Amino acid sequence: MVFRFIGAERTTRGLQENDSNPGWRDMNIEHEIIDYLSVHGAVRTTELIETIRDLHKIGRGYSKETLYRRLKQLMASGKIKRLTDDEVSALGYSDTDGRAEYIDLAIAVERKKHIDALIEGLAKGDIIFQKTAFRDLIRYKEKYRLRPKQLDEIVKLLPEDPEIADYGLQILRMFVLRGIHPENKPDFSKNLHTILEVFCKDSTLDRKKGNILFLLSANDDHRVIESLKDDIRRIQTRKDSESMVSFYLEAGAAPIIEKNRSELFDFECELRRENKDTPADAVETIRTSAFDELETTFKKSRGAKE
Repeated sequence: MVFRFIGAERTTRGLQENDSNPGWRDMNIEHEIIDYLSVHGAVRTTELIETIRDLHKIGRGYSKETLYRRLKQLMASGKIKRLTDDEVSALGYSDTDGRAEYIDLAIAVERKKHIDALIEGLAKGDIIFQKTAFRDLIRYKEKYRLRPKQLDEIVKLLPEDPEIADYGLQILRMFVLRGIHPENKPDFSKNLHTILEVFCKDSTLDRKKGNILFLLSANDDHRVIESLKDDIRRIQTRKDSESMVSFYLEAGAAPIIEKNRSELFDFECELRRENKDTPADAVETIRTSAFDELETTFKKSRGAKE
């Protein structure tokens, strides 16, 4: 997520005029600190200070002393809280020896306690509680952080109910996108396979199946290719082909499709020998689209480095 502070794009003249007003500057610093924590969550105090200073190299009034003073005022007002070692550990951070200071919005700290209680309650087997808890977890979306072991509790419930699976997959996708994966990878893979088989029997390209394929693709799981081949065999028209290609690419399958280029090449040949040109064309199209997507991503990353 790209985040821009309030005022980060002001002109040099505007900075000079407004930064000469201490009251305006203090209010702006408060907004920037709160906005940053609202987007990024708990963060080291030093990291927050340096980030704000980097954005205001041309502005006055953003010294370390000024920023630390404003942080202390926000803490005294109860808007921001310094996290205890236990609270830092609950977020999954390893440096809990007291030397690194983490801060977060006070409301976020209280919300995290609620979220942790929901995760703990999932194991009780109360399906009403479970479904309501999942809706709460989705409601708060990116406003909290779960540890890999907490994600395992969600993984355990995936095969229990299609509605729970739908909720759980949305949450898991959100955290995998952030680079946080369940700790028990064998069970994660096994349960994804199970719900793909049990809850996605037909050829419907819906959200549940898309999230399963995304998570399998993120794990470099060959089951994505097996599912792709099954869906391609069901293709009847060019419109079916276009929908299927878009669906798999949106599910993040481009890397695993390109990785299995030889298998899919052989599959295309097999279909053409069976005079199934429309499905065969779909194989060709999705392989080309996957390759093009990866090439575009590579060129963008190379350009960014240069």
